[in-house]
Amino acid sequence: MTAVLPHKDRRDWLWNKCKACSESIFKQALERNLYICPFCNYYFPMPAESRLHHLFDSEPSTDLYPPSAPKSLLKSLDLAELVSQTVFPELPSMGSEPLLRPTRQLVVAGEGEILGYPTVLTVIHPYAVSQRVHFVALLVAIRTALQRELPLITVYPSDALPKLRQPDRPIESELSFAETTYLTIEMDRLSQVPLSQITVLTEANVDTALSTKFPLGDLVLAERVEVVQGKSSPQPPNQPQPDVFVDCYVQRQELPTMLGKLLGFFANK
Repeated sequence: MTAVLPHKDRRDWLWNKCKACSESIFKQALERNLYICPFCNYYFPMPAESRLHHLFDSEPSTDLYPPSAPKSLLKSLDLAELVSQTVFPELPSMGSEPLLRPTRQLVVAGEGEILGYPTVLTVIHPYAVSQRVHFVALLVAIRTALQRELPLITVYPSDALPKLRQPDRPIESELSFAETTYLTIEMDRLSQVPLSQITVLTEANVDTALSTKFPLGDLVLAERVEVVQGKSSPQPPNQPQPDVFVDCYVQRQELPTMLGKLLGFFANK
Protein backbone atom coordinates (compact mmCIF):
# COMPACT_ATOMS: atom_id res chain seq x y z
CA MET A 1 0.00 0.00 0.00
CA THR A 2 1.34 3.46 -0.90
CA ALA A 3 2.08 5.64 2.11
CA VAL A 4 0.36 9.03 2.15
CA LEU A 5 2.45 11.95 3.32
CA PRO A 6 0.94 14.30 5.94
CA HIS A 7 -0.34 17.59 4.58
CA LYS A 8 2.60 19.57 5.98
CA ASP A 9 5.14 17.19 4.40
CA ARG A 10 3.41 17.48 1.02
CA ARG A 11 3.48 21.26 1.31
CA ASP A 12 7.20 21.24 2.23
CA TRP A 13 7.90 19.04 -0.77
CA LEU A 14 6.19 21.48 -3.16
CA TRP A 15 7.43 24.78 -1.76
CA ASN A 16 10.71 26.37 -0.69
CA LYS A 17 10.96 29.31 1.68
CA CYS A 18 13.58 31.91 0.84
CA LYS A 19 15.99 32.53 3.71
CA ALA A 20 16.51 36.13 2.62
CA CYS A 21 12.97 37.48 1.96
CA SER A 22 10.85 34.66 3.53
CA GLU A 23 8.74 34.33 0.37
CA SER A 24 7.45 30.86 -0.53
CA ILE A 25 8.49 29.66 -3.98
CA PHE A 26 7.06 26.74 -5.92
CA LYS A 27 9.80 24.11 -6.15
CA GLN A 28 9.56 23.59 -9.91
CA ALA A 29 9.57 27.35 -10.49
CA LEU A 30 12.74 27.61 -8.40
CA GLU A 31 14.40 24.87 -10.43
CA ARG A 32 13.47 26.59 -13.70
CA ASN A 33 14.94 29.83 -12.31
CA LEU A 34 18.32 28.15 -11.63
CA TYR A 35 17.62 28.03 -7.87
CA ILE A 36 17.48 31.83 -7.67
CA CYS A 37 14.71 33.51 -5.68
CA PRO A 38 12.51 35.43 -8.16
CA PHE A 39 11.62 37.98 -5.46
CA CYS A 40 15.03 39.03 -4.08
CA ASN A 41 17.60 37.13 -6.22
CA TYR A 42 18.87 35.09 -3.25
CA TYR A 43 21.02 32.18 -4.47
CA PHE A 44 19.82 28.81 -3.20
CA PRO A 45 22.51 26.09 -3.23
CA MET A 46 22.27 24.39 -6.63
CA PRO A 47 22.50 20.57 -6.79
CA ALA A 48 25.58 19.31 -8.57
CA GLU A 49 23.75 17.50 -11.39
CA SER A 50 21.52 20.53 -12.06
CA ARG A 51 24.57 22.75 -12.38
CA LEU A 52 26.29 20.27 -14.69
CA HIS A 53 23.32 20.33 -17.08
CA HIS A 54 23.02 24.11 -16.79
CA LEU A 55 26.62 24.70 -17.84
CA PHE A 56 26.81 22.17 -20.68
CA ASP A 57 25.14 22.94 -24.02
CA SER A 58 23.54 19.49 -23.98
CA GLU A 59 23.86 16.14 -22.22
CA PRO A 60 27.55 15.28 -21.56
CA SER A 61 28.92 12.94 -24.21
CA THR A 62 30.95 11.10 -21.59
CA ASP A 63 29.79 10.53 -18.03
CA LEU A 64 32.84 10.50 -15.76
CA TYR A 65 30.73 9.74 -12.70
CA PRO A 66 29.66 6.10 -13.07
CA PRO A 67 28.05 4.08 -10.22
CA SER A 68 31.51 2.60 -9.79
CA ALA A 69 34.92 3.37 -11.19
CA PRO A 70 35.56 0.60 -13.78
CA LYS A 71 38.98 -1.00 -13.63
CA SER A 72 39.35 -0.40 -17.38
CA LEU A 73 38.89 3.36 -16.90
CA LEU A 74 41.31 3.49 -13.97
CA LYS A 75 43.84 1.44 -15.94
CA SER A 76 43.58 3.66 -19.04
CA LEU A 77 44.23 6.72 -16.85
CA ASP A 78 47.15 5.07 -15.02
CA LEU A 79 45.18 5.07 -11.78
CA ALA A 80 44.73 1.34 -11.22
CA GLU A 81 47.60 1.17 -8.74
CA LEU A 82 46.61 4.34 -6.90
CA VAL A 83 42.83 3.90 -6.62
CA SER A 84 41.00 0.68 -6.00
CA GLN A 85 37.66 0.07 -7.69
CA THR A 86 35.52 2.58 -5.82
CA VAL A 87 31.76 2.70 -5.40
CA PHE A 88 30.49 6.28 -5.47
CA PRO A 89 27.84 6.87 -2.79
CA GLU A 90 24.87 9.23 -2.92
CA LEU A 91 23.56 11.64 -0.33
CA PRO A 92 20.48 10.47 1.56
CA SER A 93 17.44 12.70 1.91
CA MET A 94 17.62 15.32 4.65
CA GLY A 95 14.18 14.84 6.22
CA SER A 96 12.24 18.03 5.64
CA GLU A 97 14.88 19.65 3.42
CA PRO A 98 13.12 19.66 0.02
CA LEU A 99 16.16 20.70 -2.02
CA LEU A 100 17.80 17.35 -1.36
CA ARG A 101 14.89 15.09 -2.25
CA PRO A 102 15.32 12.91 -4.20
CA THR A 103 18.88 11.96 -3.24
CA ARG A 104 21.66 14.06 -4.72
CA GLN A 105 25.11 12.96 -5.77
CA LEU A 106 28.24 13.98 -3.88
CA VAL A 107 29.98 14.89 -7.14
CA VAL A 108 29.20 14.79 -10.86
CA ALA A 109 31.59 15.03 -13.77
CA GLY A 110 31.38 14.77 -17.51
CA GLU A 111 32.86 15.66 -20.88
CA GLY A 112 30.80 18.00 -23.02
CA GLU A 113 30.64 21.40 -24.70
CA ILE A 114 30.11 24.91 -23.34
CA LEU A 115 29.17 27.33 -26.14
CA GLY A 116 30.56 24.77 -28.56
CA TYR A 117 33.95 24.39 -26.83
CA PRO A 118 34.69 20.86 -25.53
CA THR A 119 35.75 20.64 -21.92
CA VAL A 120 35.84 18.38 -18.86
CA LEU A 121 33.63 19.62 -16.03
CA THR A 122 33.50 18.47 -12.39
CA VAL A 123 30.93 19.79 -9.88
CA ILE A 124 30.96 19.17 -6.11
CA HIS A 125 27.59 19.03 -4.34
CA PRO A 126 27.06 22.10 -2.09
CA TYR A 127 26.47 20.20 1.17
CA ALA A 128 28.98 17.39 0.65
CA VAL A 129 31.82 16.81 3.09
CA SER A 130 35.12 16.69 1.20
CA GLN A 131 36.17 13.05 1.16
CA ARG A 132 37.88 10.37 -0.88
CA VAL A 133 35.08 10.09 -3.44
CA HIS A 134 35.93 13.68 -4.45
CA PHE A 135 39.62 12.79 -4.66
CA VAL A 136 38.83 9.91 -7.03
CA ALA A 137 36.40 11.93 -9.18
CA LEU A 138 38.74 14.93 -9.49
CA LEU A 139 41.69 12.68 -10.28
CA VAL A 140 39.73 10.90 -13.01
CA ALA A 141 38.62 14.27 -14.45
CA ILE A 142 42.18 15.68 -14.44
CA ARG A 143 43.63 12.58 -16.09
CA THR A 144 40.80 12.54 -18.65
CA ALA A 145 41.47 16.21 -19.52
CA LEU A 146 45.16 15.39 -19.99
CA GLN A 147 44.45 12.31 -22.08
CA ARG A 148 41.87 14.07 -24.26
CA GLU A 149 43.83 17.36 -24.32
CA LEU A 150 40.81 19.32 -23.08
CA PRO A 151 40.49 22.23 -20.63
CA LEU A 152 39.26 21.45 -17.11
CA ILE A 153 36.55 23.33 -15.19
CA THR A 154 35.99 22.59 -11.50
CA VAL A 155 33.02 23.94 -9.53
CA TYR A 156 33.25 24.03 -5.73
CA PRO A 157 30.84 25.30 -3.05
CA SER A 158 32.11 27.54 -0.27
CA ASP A 159 33.40 25.74 2.82
CA ALA A 160 31.17 28.07 4.86
CA LEU A 161 28.05 26.11 3.87
CA PRO A 162 26.86 23.56 6.46
CA LYS A 163 28.10 20.10 5.58
CA LEU A 164 25.98 16.97 5.54
CA ARG A 165 27.18 13.93 7.44
CA GLN A 166 25.37 10.66 7.13
CA PRO A 167 24.25 9.51 10.60
CA ASP A 168 23.11 6.07 9.49
CA ARG A 169 26.44 4.89 8.11
CA PRO A 170 30.12 5.79 8.43
CA ILE A 171 31.49 8.08 5.73
CA GLU A 172 34.88 7.93 4.15
CA SER A 173 37.64 9.95 5.74
CA GLU A 174 37.84 13.59 4.68
CA LEU A 175 40.41 14.73 2.14
CA SER A 176 43.86 14.77 3.65
CA PHE A 177 46.47 17.44 3.04
CA ALA A 178 48.53 14.88 1.13
CA GLU A 179 45.61 14.08 -1.19
CA THR A 180 44.91 17.76 -1.81
CA THR A 181 48.60 18.31 -2.59
CA TYR A 182 48.55 15.35 -4.98
CA LEU A 183 45.55 16.84 -6.83
CA THR A 184 47.31 20.20 -7.04
CA ILE A 185 50.38 18.55 -8.59
CA GLU A 186 48.16 16.73 -11.07
CA MET A 187 46.44 20.00 -12.04
CA ASP A 188 49.85 21.62 -12.56
CA ARG A 189 50.42 19.09 -15.34
CA LEU A 190 47.55 20.73 -17.24
CA SER A 191 49.36 24.07 -17.07
CA GLN A 192 52.51 22.52 -18.51
CA VAL A 193 50.73 21.19 -21.64
CA PRO A 194 49.28 23.92 -21.59
CA LEU A 195 45.56 23.35 -21.03
CA SER A 196 43.34 25.95 -19.37
CA GLN A 197 41.93 25.16 -15.94
CA ILE A 198 39.14 27.26 -14.46
CA THR A 199 37.63 27.05 -10.98
CA VAL A 200 34.19 28.43 -10.09
CA LEU A 201 33.37 29.13 -6.41
CA THR A 202 29.64 29.08 -5.71
CA GLU A 203 27.00 29.78 -3.00
CA ALA A 204 27.82 33.48 -2.63
CA ASN A 205 25.19 34.23 0.04
CA VAL A 206 27.26 32.98 2.95
CA ASP A 207 28.28 35.51 5.60
CA THR A 208 31.90 34.39 5.68
CA ALA A 209 34.59 34.60 3.04
CA LEU A 210 34.65 32.21 0.10
CA SER A 211 37.10 29.38 0.74
CA THR A 212 37.66 25.80 -0.34
CA LYS A 213 39.85 22.81 0.53
CA PHE A 214 39.95 21.70 -3.11
CA PRO A 215 42.78 22.68 -5.50
CA LEU A 216 42.18 25.84 -7.56
CA GLY A 217 42.68 26.36 -11.27
CA ASP A 218 44.79 29.07 -12.87
CA LEU A 219 41.69 31.26 -13.25
CA VAL A 220 39.15 31.60 -10.41
CA LEU A 221 35.57 32.85 -10.88
CA ALA A 222 32.97 33.34 -8.16
CA GLU A 223 29.21 33.74 -8.25
CA ARG A 224 27.88 37.15 -7.24
CA VAL A 225 24.24 37.92 -6.54
CA GLU A 226 22.69 40.53 -8.81
CA VAL A 227 21.12 43.43 -6.90
CA VAL A 228 17.52 43.90 -7.97
CA GLN A 229 16.78 47.60 -8.43
CA GLY A 230 14.44 48.90 -5.75
CA LYS A 231 15.00 45.92 -3.47
CA SER A 232 17.58 45.29 -0.82
CA SER A 233 20.29 42.83 -1.68
CA PRO A 234 20.39 39.56 0.30
CA GLN A 235 24.18 39.88 0.22
CA PRO A 236 25.66 40.99 3.58
CA PRO A 237 26.56 44.74 3.41
CA ASN A 238 30.08 44.18 4.77
CA GLN A 239 30.90 40.88 3.17
CA PRO A 240 34.43 39.77 4.14
CA GLN A 241 37.13 39.36 1.56
CA PRO A 242 37.51 35.82 0.17
CA ASP A 243 40.30 33.58 1.43
CA VAL A 244 41.33 32.97 -2.19
CA PHE A 245 42.04 35.49 -4.93
CA VAL A 246 39.04 35.78 -7.26
CA ASP A 247 39.80 36.91 -10.82
CA CYS A 248 36.21 37.63 -11.82
CA TYR A 249 32.73 37.72 -10.27
CA VAL A 250 29.79 36.61 -12.39
CA GLN A 251 26.05 36.13 -11.95
CA ARG A 252 24.78 32.55 -12.00
CA GLN A 253 22.70 33.13 -15.14
CA GLU A 254 25.78 34.35 -17.00
CA LEU A 255 28.14 31.52 -16.02
CA PRO A 256 27.78 29.43 -19.22
CA THR A 257 28.35 32.49 -21.41
CA MET A 258 31.36 33.65 -19.39
CA LEU A 259 32.93 30.19 -19.34
CA GLY A 260 32.33 29.80 -23.07
CA LYS A 261 34.04 33.13 -23.78
CA LEU A 262 37.02 32.16 -21.63
CA LEU A 263 37.30 28.75 -23.31
CA GLY A 264 37.16 30.47 -26.70
CA PHE A 265 39.84 32.95 -25.67
CA PHE A 266 42.23 30.22 -24.50
CA ALA A 267 41.47 28.06 -27.56
CA ASN A 268 42.29 30.90 -29.97
CA LYS A 269 45.35 31.85 -27.94
